[in-house]
Amino acid sequence: MKLLSLSPGLIAVFKKEWASYFNTPIGYVFSILYLFLSSFLFFYGLGQGSFWDRKVAGMEEYFVWTPLLFVVFVPAITMRLWSEEKRSGSLEILFTLPISKWEIACAKFLAAWAFLGFTVCLSASIPFFIWAFGDLDLGIVFAGYLGCLLLGGAYISIGIFLSSFGRDQISSYILTVLVCLFFFLLGTQPVLKFFGGGPSAFAYLFALSSHFESFRLGILDLSDTLYFFSFIAINLAGNVFFLRRNYP
Repeated sequence: MKLLSLSPGLIAVFKKEWASYFNTPIGYVFSILYLFLSSFLFFYGLGQGSFWDRKVAGMEEYFVWTPLLFVVFVPAITMRLWSEEKRSGSLEILFTLPISKWEIACAKFLAAWAFLGFTVCLSASIPFFIWAFGDLDLGIVFAGYLGCLLLGGAYISIGIFLSSFGRDQISSYILTVLVCLFFFLLGTQPVLKFFGGGPSAFAYLFALSSHFESFRLGILDLSDTLYFFSFIAINLAGNVFFLRRNYP
């Protein structure tokens, strides 16, 4: 219950981290580049299969590109969460405050997740544009956006965990990109065919991409939702365990 309580300390850390995305250029660069690239890839693609060529009032293709864009962009908003505290020397001061490491980790995670959600919501102009000119299935759109938020939360939990290992933002970014890419590719057909048999079923079970697929198709699956929340909780628990071991 302590983890879920909104203590004054948790709220204070959340506000600090939330404000940092708007007090530094990285927040604006992240939002602008993500919105531009996601819109461009959806409407124009990479030369073929653009929205105009398909002539279908749907956003399935948008949710095809989103996980790959998250692999590149989400680490940019998590790379500083712990590494910047180390660089500035404020980590020890932070841990002397009357707030648990669980609450600090959760506050940082929630701030990054809220910022990602804020950026994703800014793309809502796309479904409204399609809906104005065609018969858009809003149920599929809702499921797709929910899946994006859950997948983004999973990537953020990886990023905040790995940021506690990194000594600087660049190493944290690169390491998070590689790990996020690994968990995404784990569920793709080429990788599953490479493993074959039992190992492929095991890989599919733990791949983030396989659990996101149902949301992309407009299916709200409770098991996939629970997987994402479990994945997030495990990474946060690992983050707190590491901090307790190294900063008792």
